[in-house]
Amino acid sequence: MARKIFVSYKHSDDSVEPIKDETTARAYVDELIEIFEDDEIYKGEGDEDLSEFKDETIETHLKDKIYDSSVTLVLISPNMKELLKNESDQWIPWEISYSLKEITRNERTSQTNGMLAIVLPDSNSSYSYYLEENTCTACNCRTLHTNTLFQILRDNMFNVMEPTFSNCPEHPPETVYKGHSSYIYSVKWSDFIGDTDKYLDIVEEIRENINDYDITKTVKD
Repeated sequence: MARKIFVSYKHSDDSVEPIKDETTARAYVDELIEIFEDDEIYKGEGDEDLSEFKDETIETHLKDKIYDSSVTLVLISPNMKELLKNESDQWIPWEISYSLKEITRNERTSQTNGMLAIVLPDSNSSYSYYLEENTCTACNCRTLHTNTLFQILRDNMFNVMEPTFSNCPEHPPETVYKGHSSYIYSVKWSDFIGDTDKYLDIVEEIRENINDYDITKTVKD
């Protein structure tokens, strides 16, 4: 059965590594469409131009697409946040919030989407602005710089209610998580496209155990 996937991203962020001679996060969505040719990919805009529509019209358009999906992919890019605007006034946090909610329409209730944060390389081909791997030579753990993210993303990372921790002697106790500690799992773009099924299976496993996580579904200012 074809999957229905919604992609949340900052269309105009040009701080990413060029892909096929394109320099915005939107180009990575085109690549996803090719990768998932047998699945349905929903995104903030389609072939139609929404720029002339009111926010209320765009919101209804997005709600329909998210409601009909079961997985949301959030493309993490260096300038995805507009720092001079409240998070509640930006589309990505709203899309994440709606993806996490259970919405009832015509006696049918959608379930909380599985979610994956896909980290795009920056203009220097680096992921370290958010994700660094093998930051400890003893346990080869990775570091997520969640302070760079929208609050609703941060709140849904490291939110497993009964965490387990590494006993690596190079770290203070209970600082390095083991297992799937976040409802929204993070992966580098290069790893994701190398084995998409692996990471979508992780998303589904986490979603099946949703009650193990303290999920935040609302956007804060």
